[in-house]
Amino acid sequence: MKKPFFRRHSALAESRFLSFAAFLVAIGIFFALLRFVAPSAFLTLSTPILRVGTVLDTQTARVMSGFANAQTLTAERNALVLQNTALSQQNQTLAARVTDLTTLVGTSTPPVPGIVADVLARPPESPYDTLIIDSGQRAGVAIGDLVQVMGGIPIGSISAVSTNAARVVLFSAPQASTTAWVGTSRVPIVLEGAGGGSFTASVPRATNISIGDGVFVPGRGIQPIGHVVRLDAEPAAVTETLRIRPMVNIFSLTMVEVLPLRVP
Repeated sequence: MKKPFFRRHSALAESRFLSFAAFLVAIGIFFALLRFVAPSAFLTLSTPILRVGTVLDTQTARVMSGFANAQTLTAERNALVLQNTALSQQNQTLAARVTDLTTLVGTSTPPVPGIVADVLARPPESPYDTLIIDSGQRAGVAIGDLVQVMGGIPIGSISAVSTNAARVVLFSAPQASTTAWVGTSRVPIVLEGAGGGSFTASVPRATNISIGDGVFVPGRGIQPIGHVVRLDAEPAAVTETLRIRPMVNIFSLTMVEVLPLRVP
């Protein structure tokens, strides 16, 4: 009983499709004949259709352009975000460098008497109590030149030099000795390098040196190099050993100033 129904329904749908197709063919034939027989009438009838097609094309183009513009704006935004991140990182690097320079040479306008150099390697990258700096013979660095850091604190001297680099041996290097004085009474001492940036020195017990007393080395004015952190002495000894901590942390140095041994 179902098969005759589906056959009737299929036949009806096929008939409707053929009728619609015949209608479209008739419309096409009509407009074709009208175009050749009465061109002006053809233009009059086809103008609204063409306008509708033009409007649809324009709207479609705008929609597609909107998608393209959105993609372009997204790409530009991502590029600007990356650029802003890079500039922020560069600004932080420059700010840190300015801080180091200001700490090293101050904010006064007189020219710096020495040669400012970046530290390329420091302990533990370099052997303990040595530094590698990025200035050498071309910049005027010579063996024996004094090396100092922020506030004019001396830390060592140039031991080897090449065209564009030099090696600094710190006063705290083992077997290194430096003349100095300690305390407000300026008791003369000989600083002995103990390694790791620290020093030792021996003084008579009668000098009354106390923990916290400053240690200075000769040079251009009074140059602090460290302070006493401990006193070691045997009960019957006539001398005591000073344990001296440096004024700066050699493991965090980024810039130094080289003072020529001979000032022109």
